[in-house]
Amino acid sequence: MTVVALASIKGSPGVTTAATALAASWPAGRRVLLVEADPFGGDLAPRYGSTITNGLASLFAAARRTLTPEGIWDHVDHLPGGLPVLFGHSNVQGAVANEKAWPAIAEALGALDADVVVDAGRLLPHFAGGIRDVLAHSDVLVVLCDPTLEGIVHLRAALPGLVAEMSTRALLVVPTGSGGYSGTEIGKTLGVDVGPPMPDDRKAADALANKRAITRLERTALLKWASTLVGALGIEALNIEPLGIEEPAPVEDGDPTDLIDPAVPEESAVVPPPVDVETPTMSWDQTSDSAVPVGAGSNGKAQR
Repeated sequence: MTVVALASIKGSPGVTTAATALAASWPAGRRVLLVEADPFGGDLAPRYGSTITNGLASLFAAARRTLTPEGIWDHVDHLPGGLPVLFGHSNVQGAVANEKAWPAIAEALGALDADVVVDAGRLLPHFAGGIRDVLAHSDVLVVLCDPTLEGIVHLRAALPGLVAEMSTRALLVVPTGSGGYSGTEIGKTLGVDVGPPMPDDRKAADALANKRAITRLERTALLKWASTLVGALGIEALNIEPLGIEEPAPVEDGDPTDLIDPAVPEESAVVPPPVDVETPTMSWDQTSDSAVPVGAGSNGKAQR
């Protein structure tokens, strides 16, 4: 299974929105869990009006005893529409106070019987707040970057530490918003792999934040971008054998319509000088349009 962490260096470029869109666009046949690990606290519970009774708060307590990968599901809720989510703590104090529990949690997440999308939020110095442990079990770190001069400068300063932390694993930079420097300029300047730029799709972002309803969320620019990013990360749909459906048996006597009827489940100014760092090479192309909307409904407890 694959663990994908999303984070930013400074500011709020939409990491939670990107992580939610990515998890909602996961390929068919692959189980996925969205994890709020932002050291500054989670946003999804207040956005959806959910009361946090489980999530990291209860998982931290379990990790002090014995925690197995299967045990993770006991602390998982669902977003409206069914997307499994592990709600984060409410503030940065919770992250600092429970930092020693993160090694066991990160190890369990890495061995989970599902793919994991981690909202790591804004990175603290030295990857504090448990993020170092999360990155140690991640296959790829996606860094969202404001494509402005100041955004590039901040990323450039943090890049050596990011490359060292990810070691031989993948690091991908994703520009956010519209305008500014292009992905090609950022890649050449910083010497990093750059993924498809995240569109400034306010309507879809509001829908993911439970502020408006959109009928076909999967057709929006934001969800199409998420599907493209899934492809860039090499996440493919799993082949699933179709369900076998038996032919209805005729009734000997009575109304001939009384048969068993089984249901079928339905480029611009000068940029900073390049940094001499090497990261694993990744490429992307737009091949997927299989986004699954978060949908509407009520929260429910996750099932094992």
